Amino acid sequence: MTISDLTASTAGSPEGFSMPLGASLYPAPPYEFRRADQSWIAYEADADAIAALLPPGVEPDSDPAICEAWVCWYPWTTFGPYHEAYIMVRVIVDGVRYWYQPVIFTDSEVPLAAGREIWGFAKKLAVMQWDWGGAARGGTRNEQLLFTAERPAGQRIMTYTFAPERPFNPAEREGLPVLSFRHLPPSEEGADPTASELIRLDVAGSLYHAADGTPEFWTGRGSVNFDARSSIDPWHLFAPVRTLGAYWTTADFTLRLGTVVKDYLAP
Repeated sequence: MTISDLTASTAGSPEGFSMPLGASLYPAPPYEFRRADQSWIAYEADADAIAALLPPGVEPDSDPAICEAWVCWYPWTTFGPYHEAYIMVRVIVDGVRYWYQPVIFTDSEVPLAAGREIWGFAKKLAVMQWDWGGAARGGTRNEQLLFTAERPAGQRIMTYTFAPERPFNPAEREGLPVLSFRHLPPSEEGADPTASELIRLDVAGSLYHAADGTPEFWTGRGSVNFDARSSIDPWHLFAPVRTLGAYWTTADFTLRLGTVVKDYLAP
């Protein structure tokens, strides 16, 4: 049996889509997310500081760079429930604007493996907590969402807060596709990488609505701090110099295979 035969015979089989063969860690897409809680802060950052974390040909579309720090709690997904945190940078590639995701944390092995293998998202395992008012830490409940990310446990990489204040019109948010960098190192000495490509991901989703029809999309006050100056997880390079806005939504969405927009190994 050739690899082509194997791919054809297992394309619809959850046991043969991903490694290990016969006992796949994750099935074929699409991957579904339900009632995803997501909050993010938009801000300006030093474009020169983050340049080393961007692939060739990917550049911020402004100086200072426009970034977003996202925190997420996914109570139900095809991969099971998990937390996630990541940074987005608004970039331009060959005249097209995208959100590029240079760093991302998760706390579950299945989305980590799928994210890295399929789209090239630079996922690492971390310890994260989504908490309103610090109640899980012995505090009282209040208006602030508190999200923390530690890697390793005990080293705080990010502290995020958000307080919802008023509804936000979704039409005011600019929608851009997400760009990732799928880079697979060589498996043989002296060989080229197995893959090195920019992948575009278009996410299909829909917001939840309140009883009066208002979308569950809120704005308010927020803050994000990158606590540790870690050379292993250099999130501090994305430190905000000016906050532009803070938001929260609840939504369903679907992840599908992406589209290669640049193949660095192509002749």
